[in-house]
Amino acid sequence: MDTSFKNAPLLDVRALESHFFGEESVTRALGGVSFQINKGETLGIVGESGCGKSVTALSILRLLPKRTAKTVGGEIFFKGRNLLELSEREMRKIRGDRITMVFQDPMTSLSPVHTVGRQIAEAIEIHARVSRPEAMKKSLEMLRLVRIADPERRLNNYPHEMSGGMRQRAMIAMALACSPELLIADEPTTALDVTIQAQILRLIVELKQRTGTAVMLITHDLGVVAETCQRVIVMYAGRVVEQATVKDLFEYPLHPYTKGLMRSMPDPRRGRQERLAEIPGIVPSLREPIVGCSFAPRCPFATAICREQTPGLRDVRPGHAVACWRAEEAMGT
Repeated sequence: MDTSFKNAPLLDVRALESHFFGEESVTRALGGVSFQINKGETLGIVGESGCGKSVTALSILRLLPKRTAKTVGGEIFFKGRNLLELSEREMRKIRGDRITMVFQDPMTSLSPVHTVGRQIAEAIEIHARVSRPEAMKKSLEMLRLVRIADPERRLNNYPHEMSGGMRQRAMIAMALACSPELLIADEPTTALDVTIQAQILRLIVELKQRTGTAVMLITHDLGVVAETCQRVIVMYAGRVVEQATVKDLFEYPLHPYTKGLMRSMPDPRRGRQERLAEIPGIVPSLREPIVGCSFAPRCPFATAICREQTPGLRDVRPGHAVACWRAEEAMGT
């Protein structure tokens, strides 16, 4: 491998473009997404539904549906290798081993006709090349690691015999079984109640600290980002509109969209009768080319340049970048 990548980020996504192809139109789901993840850190990706968060994850793993979607531009470097240039055989060695993913709904990710222990063991057999008894032993260790009660019994359970929280823990156990260097967690607590959500998030943080695995956490919840991440990128309409450390983002949000997300969050400092703010308008259709800033139709600061020219991501503060023509003028609002 090229030694120039020795001190490079673990994951380096550059100008990623992915499209979905319909019979009569093309949906430009990602319009040049760029970001990096360093070894051992947790990066949050936040934004409304449909902004491109999950498509980004699927593009990285090359799991977009082949008949209807394709990554048409950009580069994805993982430890110096461009994943988009690898053969499918080479990609399979990385997917599920070096990079793993926990999906939103474990019921659609786990096979209903195989026990949970067998499914974890299968992943271990494939990537670690160990015998089935050794893999089952490792499966039991992983269920203990993710704190599933009575793991010896749960090893032989089918997914429908477990609660939602247990299934999600089992998915995390499967994802971490081969000691990956990057874990992608796509809305891992969406289908769970608040108490279980907190437990799962704490578990991810603890396991990350114990194993050194980097985490890419996809969520629509800024509160989750505040509690679990070191850095965050904000996405809107298939583009990155802001990126910063979590501390900087919450203290100095720069993009009008980020500020809108902040105002829509419950805040205990507000009065109980005060209504949450909402962002007026709707997300633009990605089936049509977007001229200018994609947020301009909903932005109170938009001027002619915003509607005519697309802003690039630029540093406004050290380590804090924003794609907004009027970020400096709006900083005090």
